[in-house]
Amino acid sequence: MEAVLSSLSNGEKTGYEIYKEIKKNGRQVSSRIVYHYLYIALKDGKVTVENKNELGNFSWGNTVRKKYYRLR
Repeated sequence: MEAVLSSLSNGEKTGYEIYKEIKKNGRQVSSRIVYHYLYIALKDGKVTVENKNELGNFSWGNTVRKKYYRLR
């Protein structure tokens, strides 16, 4: 859990960005665990989440909705 919260100390990120950062730092972690810790942190009031639409060229259309997490 500390690695997830530490990753958010640099600003808001998506769950996947948090996962990639933790993996880059050499930790053995699955994306499932990262999202589990984010769920717990949300319940405990340690982080907030905001949905944002991003433009791009995706196979399903030109927008995607992403969840951005940040420390409270």
